[in-house]
Amino acid sequence: MSPSIENLNLEMAKNLQSLTELIQEALSLAFKGFLTSDNQHLKEGENKTQKTYKHLKELQKLISSDSSLSGEDIASAAIILSHYHKISFDLEKLLSLIENKNIEGILFTEKGKTELDEIFRGIKNLFSHLNDVILTRNVVLIDHILKEKKNYNQLSRKFAQEHEDRLVKGICMAHTSSLYLNILDVLNDILWHLQAIVVELKS
Repeated sequence: MSPSIENLNLEMAKNLQSLTELIQEALSLAFKGFLTSDNQHLKEGENKTQKTYKHLKELQKLISSDSSLSGEDIASAAIILSHYHKISFDLEKLLSLIENKNIEGILFTEKGKTELDEIFRGIKNLFSHLNDVILTRNVVLIDHILKEKKNYNQLSRKFAQEHEDRLVKGICMAHTSSLYLNILDVLNDILWHLQAIVVELKS
């Protein structure tokens, strides 16, 4: 088990949980903006994302000022925070992609919306599990997250292939297809960083 997590005090754990909850809220707002074409949801999502950066700074200060943490502890915690930071950056990219979709009036098929909904919901659930792991360090739950992450990667690849098939058949337009695949790429990147956090917690 990672020393940084073993030695996390309650304040740090609560900050990590708050950070994870903000990410979940930003994801929800992003998808609401996607479904409704309402950029107000995206502005709220951007506000949530900016708050994640604030939480990251607070956590960095807490960790650097905690004399009970060893150099190894601090290094491990820094790895975790760096992946949270990259997730926040991915959220900004996601919100921007959806904003452009709304501005340009790009429409998705019901099939495409249903596929993205499944990935969005899956990622949110994995972040909920991550919040439990922050406090419990439950190895079984950690392994479950890693397994589900692989499942969603496979599902994403399947959806991408099916979407390309729809493009060939003329069911989807080229500009819609490009946007769909870009959104999938960002969601997969978020999954990758979530996995990296969990692996660090487990090590």
